[in-house]
Amino acid sequence: MKLVRVHGPGRYGIDDVPLPNPGPRDVVVRVAACGICGSDIHYVRWGRTRENGDPMPLGHEAAGIVETVGAEVAGITPGMRVFINPVAGGGEVIGNGGAEGAFSDRVLVRDVIAGETLLPVPGTISLAQAALVEPLAVGLHGVNRGKPTSETRAAVFGCGPIGLGAVMWLARRGVRHVVAVDISDARLDYAKQMGAHATINPFREDLAARLTELHGEGIAVMGQPTVGTDVFYDMAGGKDVIANIIGIAQYHARLVISAVYPEPVEVSFLDALMRELEITTAGGYPDELAPVLAELPAIPPAILDAYVSHSFPFEQFDEAFAIAQRPDSAKVMVTFDQGEN
Repeated sequence: MKLVRVHGPGRYGIDDVPLPNPGPRDVVVRVAACGICGSDIHYVRWGRTRENGDPMPLGHEAAGIVETVGAEVAGITPGMRVFINPVAGGGEVIGNGGAEGAFSDRVLVRDVIAGETLLPVPGTISLAQAALVEPLAVGLHGVNRGKPTSETRAAVFGCGPIGLGAVMWLARRGVRHVVAVDISDARLDYAKQMGAHATINPFREDLAARLTELHGEGIAVMGQPTVGTDVFYDMAGGKDVIANIIGIAQYHARLVISAVYPEPVEVSFLDALMRELEITTAGGYPDELAPVLAELPAIPPAILDAYVSHSFPFEQFDEAFAIAQRPDSAKVMVTFDQGEN
C-alpha cells in the first residue's frame, strides 16, 4: 500500500509499504479522509524523521471504516465508522513521530479502547466531516483556555484552520464580538463565513485604531491608550504578533498562544507586567474530541463547507500538499475511495 512519509528537509515520498499486521489489541481502519495539518507542513519543512532515522509517516486528522479487529478489542466491530484519536494509542502516536500515518488507505491503530482511541461517528455526518474533529478540537481547546463569556470581546490572530475553528467556536458560544485578524483576504473571507463579526488586515489597516473602533478604548496603562479587547488568541505564529498584542492590550486582558513558534521571539515582559496581562498557552485537546464530535451534526453544513477550502483524492496528494501551504487555503482534505466520504 502507499503511505506518505518524510525523508528529510523539504522531502517527502509516497512510499510502498507492507499492509498493516494487527496484534490482538489492534484495529486496522480503512481511511476515508485525512486533513492536512500545519504540523505536517512543518514536519516536511524541518525534515523530521523517526528517532531511529527511519522516514516518518504523516497524517493524523483522520476518519474511516473499521476493517480488522484484534481478538482482545472490545466494543469495536468491522464496518464501524470511526474517528481516529491520533494520540491515544498506548503511547504510539499516529502521524506525529510514530510508526503509523493516516495518509494511506489503511492505518494500524494500536491498543484500541472503544470511545477513546476510536470514537464512533454519528450517522448524520460524513466521514470527511468527521475528519475535521481533530483540528476543530485544537481550536476549541484554545478558546476554552481564554475563558470567554457572553460579554467577551475577542480577537483571533491567524485564520488558518486552527484560527478559523476558534472563530467558529467563539461565534457558537455567543460571545459579544469576534474580530478575525490575518494578512490574507481569502482567509478573512473564510472567517466571516465561520462567524466573525469583523475582520482586520493589518497590512492595510492600523490594527490598534481598528480594534479601538470595534471594541472601544481599553483601560489605560501608565497613561498609554489601549484597546478594549478582552481576550487575544494568537493562532498566527508571526514573529511580531505577541509583541504587537502586548503593546495594545488593556489592563487585565488575556492572551492565549496556540501558535507554534519554532524559534524564540522577543517579548517585553515589562509591558506585560504593567498590564498585568494574563498569558497562557493551549496545545492539543485534553477534553475536547468527544464534545466536538457530538456537536458536529448541529453545525450548519455551510459552515463546515466553508472550513474546507479544497478537497483532493489521495492520488493528487502532491497538489493538495502544495495548496495547503498557500495563504488562500483553509483546511485541505485528502479523500480515499472507500465507498463513502
